[in-house]
Amino acid sequence: MTERDRSDEPEGDTAAHQPRAPRHSVFLSATVEHFGAKAPSKHRVRDLSVGGVRIDQAAGLRPGATVLVSVGALAAVGATVVWAKDGIAGLKFAEPIDPEAARAKAAVAPQPFRGQPRDLGSAGPTAGWVPNLNSPYRR
Repeated sequence: MTERDRSDEPEGDTAAHQPRAPRHSVFLSATVEHFGAKAPSKHRVRDLSVGGVRIDQAAGLRPGATVLVSVGALAAVGATVVWAKDGIAGLKFAEPIDPEAARAKAAVAPQPFRGQPRDLGSAGPTAGWVPNLNSPYRR
């Protein structure tokens, strides 16, 4: 985290005096679920560590709020909004996460072997170009 990044955090915070886990600059998205009537919101993750995350588009988040946050490939984990300023917010996870697991690619259903015939009896489109969408011979 650079000096400029630290200026986003509130001054006089006692957590700033404790050693912190290394921050990883990542290109991930996060979904924040608010308790109550608010719909989940989407955010860009700026920094990620074992103990927390810094997100953009955080205008609706208020310090002290408890939320559920899903980062990258990770399932939702509880978090507390520690600070929010100028559309950026810092969230502290209720339990440590694995940043490498958050960066993992989502599991994808395996494709059938190219030599196997397609199951044309399954429900789905049968006209136009859509049935040949996954054909290896399509150009």
